[in-house]
Amino acid sequence: MGGDLHRCRTGADLLLHLTEWPRYRRIGPVRLAFRAADPKAIDACGALTADDRRGAGWVYLALGRS
Repeated sequence: MGGDLHRCRTGADLLLHLTEWPRYRRIGPVRLAFRAADPKAIDACGALTADDRRGAGWVYLALGRS
């Protein structure tokens, strides 16, 4: 997607977080949920904070964590 996070998240049904890059960890969960069709996230790196995501209305799963 050429780094255009705003365009790729619009109407998304699922967010796959596959990097530990700080640029993507800093984006607030409320801001991301605003444009998602159905805010669900799978965090493959365990780089995000579960409470922040769930508190913003996300269905959140971190691989290797409960």
